[in-house]
Amino acid sequence: MRGFLKKLSLAQNDDTKSSTHPLHACGAVEASCSKTAPLNESPLPEFIIAMDFGTTFSGFAYTRTGDATPEIRDNCRWPFANNAGAAAYCKNQTSLYYVPKVTQDGQFHLELKEWGWGAFVAYHNAFTDFQPSTNLPHTSTSFTNTLDYSERLLRKVGFFAYKFKLYLSPTEADWLSLPPLPWNLKPQILIVDYLRKLTELIMDTMKAGIRGDFSLRDVQWCLTVPAIWEEEAKQLMRTYAEMAGMITGNLCPNNCKASPYPLKIILEPEAASVYCQNEAGQNLKTAPGDRILVADLGGGTLDIVVHQILEVNDKGIAKVKEAIPSYGEIGGGTFVDDRFFDHLKRRIPCFEEYRSKVPSIGLDFYNWWKKVMPDFDGDGYEATFNLVGNELAKDWKEYDMHRGSVRHSNEYSRLHFSAVDFRAIFEPDVEKVISLIEKGIKDVKILMVVGGFSASPYLRKRIRQTFGGRVAEIITPMDPGRAICRGAVELHRRSGYIQARVSRRTYGICCTRDYKVGDPHELLERDDDQKLKCRRVFTVFVRKGTEVVVGKKEKRSYFPVYHGQRAIQFDLYSSPRENPCYTTEEDAKKEGSFVIDISKGKSKDKKREIEVTMLFGDSIINVTAARKNFGSRKDEECYEVRFDRC
Repeated sequence: MRGFLKKLSLAQNDDTKSSTHPLHACGAVEASCSKTAPLNESPLPEFIIAMDFGTTFSGFAYTRTGDATPEIRDNCRWPFANNAGAAAYCKNQTSLYYVPKVTQDGQFHLELKEWGWGAFVAYHNAFTDFQPSTNLPHTSTSFTNTLDYSERLLRKVGFFAYKFKLYLSPTEADWLSLPPLPWNLKPQILIVDYLRKLTELIMDTMKAGIRGDFSLRDVQWCLTVPAIWEEEAKQLMRTYAEMAGMITGNLCPNNCKASPYPLKIILEPEAASVYCQNEAGQNLKTAPGDRILVADLGGGTLDIVVHQILEVNDKGIAKVKEAIPSYGEIGGGTFVDDRFFDHLKRRIPCFEEYRSKVPSIGLDFYNWWKKVMPDFDGDGYEATFNLVGNELAKDWKEYDMHRGSVRHSNEYSRLHFSAVDFRAIFEPDVEKVISLIEKGIKDVKILMVVGGFSASPYLRKRIRQTFGGRVAEIITPMDPGRAICRGAVELHRRSGYIQARVSRRTYGICCTRDYKVGDPHELLERDDDQKLKCRRVFTVFVRKGTEVVVGKKEKRSYFPVYHGQRAIQFDLYSSPRENPCYTTEEDAKKEGSFVIDISKGKSKDKKREIEVTMLFGDSIINVTAARKNFGSRKDEECYEVRFDRC
């Protein structure tokens, strides 16, 4: 972490602990603290706007806060959507197109040219205009003492970024498997660029439709995230929203224009649940104690939450709580797309070599696939890609002839996909969905299925075949793409809808305490008073599997250990264990850190008391700290949990 200059520690006064074993935080620094934006004291925002940042498609919905019967609306007009051949839809493509530029010192770097459907169109046009056969060897293997194929392509065409939301996946293997980002690009740059461009379009749309002087100062932002994301990723999205100029804060490029209202993080399946309930209306027969499983099946994440109904009123379900910890994994529509290309490369062994000569062939197949795959329902469906007059057919035939295996000429001119082929492409992710739902279906009365991938007729059929006789009702909205952003707006309006959540992990702070028998020798040290201490102790704030009421606060009081200490650094850790002991355990994960300035009241030295409060149960962990016996109570502030992964 930048700015962390000196490692110190602190002591904790906890009434539940023996006074002979005070706890001390693992580290501190001589630096000022980093704060989030101060609490907003402005009137209520005029509009609530929810942004659904998806793996493949993104959108937004909004409502006016002062209306007696607020109407939630979304947007179906996107720049370049018609040029891309996209149907009118409430989502824009989550993609970016960067073009190469040369700096003054002669170095190449990439600059953003277009976003969304505009990125898709511009990249396709760049490929169409590009003649690689006159600029590049046929394959990358023929380069000697020159740049490889991908580097040459970057310098001529640029870079098309997509699926970059997966860089925030909870599993490192998922984002490490993504294509490496070239030159100056990093996940943070991609996400911030996309959020900024989407924010600009939203503001232009609102100014045109509401009033010309509409500004970010009138907006309460909601940003949706997968339930399976860990605390680190959720907090990063808050940071990226700040960097994109959506909300005020230390990292906002223009605080005077950004929204002064704290960003509200909304869990995607919870938003979807509210949307489905509104769509079903009075037809949804429920009672307290009933369980609802929500499967949010998107382009890159498969999210499952199970809610237990606590209260029902004349408008429907009023209050729920999590029955089990939310869960899920990476998967969905983009992985089906990837499997289509894997299938294609097996069918046409020279496909990759041909694509190195004619890169646009990949986009041609992608466009064809996106047109035919939505209609696959598993029964006798087939489709054909016409290769008549395409040089790929010629290269394919020559490839086979060189290997003594020639097919019938029709096979080279018409690439046929049978229902068996489609099932092979779809089935792995369909089976993944079935397994995930199976894991939480016990005692469930209503199954709600939403998300872009849930629009697949084949997936819907398989879900109904598997669970139709085991639940009272399966709800699949007619337009599942609207569920997240519209539901997020409604969920923000229902402040007390989610009453409690079940912690997916154990959360705590890395601390130092007095030595106990059995502490690992390598963690022992003596402080400046020569007392024997144990470092890297995992002190628990909330345990895995614990039901946490929304708004529940956990408080601890801390004291500096070293003379002249000026600041304290807290490292927040999580663990999949219920009873972790040390932060050095293999599965303990550092989620982030925050720093507290204790430079005031030095005359009290080690008796300076700092009360730290962690607010659990919401979709994101919030931290506050207050000086108890030095400075003044007005010095209570929110502290930012800082993350540096991307």
